Amino acid sequence: MQQTTATRHRSADVAVGHAADRSGNGIAYAAIATGTGCAVVKVPFSAAPLAALDGREFGYAAVAAVGAYLRGRGFTRVRIRLADELVVDDLNARGKVPPALGMAYVKTRCVLHGFAVARVERGEPIETHDLESRARAEIALRSQAAA
Repeated sequence: MQQTTATRHRSADVAVGHAADRSGNGIAYAAIATGTGCAVVKVPFSAAPLAALDGREFGYAAVAAVGAYLRGRGFTRVRIRLADELVVDDLNARGKVPPALGMAYVKTRCVLHGFAVARVERGEPIETHDLESRARAEIALRSQAAA
């Protein structure tokens, strides 16, 4: 009798809020919901600030950092939701990615391709507002302490 093994996929539904300072050091807060519970984690990231991109480079870096965090904890199926509609559209190939974001796009897509299933979606403000506020407040405190 042949024994078959079933692959278990750990799934997570993740809302992300992020912020970064002028030097590109940032924080992403991720509310990770699984079938058994919910936890909020803080994930640091960094990205070189780019002019005229409205912080999209930080959205890419936040998604990549949260994705790497989730992969490191054994998740294989994820749905990541964030407020930045431009980043969501870029990562779902709905628009043309600005050339300056080319490498950030490739890096983020590589992280997402490491999952069996990874979706990036536009989050509702009720899901992301508190996380973004928390990240902005921490960045502001960090900036004040450095001044």
